[in-house]
Amino acid sequence: MKQAYHHGNLKESLIETALQMVVDEGINSITLRELSKRLGTSRSAIYRHFDSKDALMKAVINAGFEKLDTCITPVLENFDDDVVTRFEKMGRAYIDFAIDNPAVYRMIFGHELMQEREESCDINDAEQACGFHALVALIVEGQEKALFKKEDPILQATTVWSMIHGLSNLLIDGHVHIKDNFDVLFDMGTQTLLKGLKA
Repeated sequence: MKQAYHHGNLKESLIETALQMVVDEGINSITLRELSKRLGTSRSAIYRHFDSKDALMKAVINAGFEKLDTCITPVLENFDDDVVTRFEKMGRAYIDFAIDNPAVYRMIFGHELMQEREESCDINDAEQACGFHALVALIVEGQEKALFKKEDPILQATTVWSMIHGLSNLLIDGHVHIKDNFDVLFDMGTQTLLKGLKA
C-alpha cells in the first residue's frame, strides 16, 4: 500500500516508513525497491536524499535512538520529582521502551547494524545522545546535593545504563524466570545501583 507524503518531506517519509518496516517485518525487509514502492516514488528520488542503503539505515538508527530518548529524557528532566524518583522512573521508562519496541531496540543496539551505528552515532554528542546526557546531568545533580559519590559521572551513568540495558535484553529475549520476577529484580537492581552511587 502506498503511503502519501507531501512534496518536500520525502526524506522524513523514507525514515518513518523504514522504521515502521523494522517494527512490522524486521531489518531485512528494508530495500530501496520496497520503499519506493510503498511511497510511490522512484529509486532515483530516494538517491537524492540517501546515496546508499547504508546512509538510509544510519538515519533510521538515529530515528530509533530519538524514539528512545523521547521516552526517557522527559522523565529525567521532570524537576517536579526528586533525584531518586527520576532515577527509578527512568529505569522503568527505558525497560518499557524495550518491551514495547523490541525490534527497534534490537536494531539500535544489536550487532547487525553495528558498523552503521558506530559511524553515525556519537554518545559524546549531548544533542544526539540527549537521554544518556540527561542521565549524566541527573547524576551530577545528585552529586551536588550530596546524594551521590563525587566520581566520574560518565562512568557512573554507563554503569547504570549497563544494568538497565542488560535487564531489558533479558526481558525481550524471553527469559521466563526474569519476566516472572521482573518487579523484584528491577527493585533490587535499582537499590543496588543507588547504594553504589550513595555518598
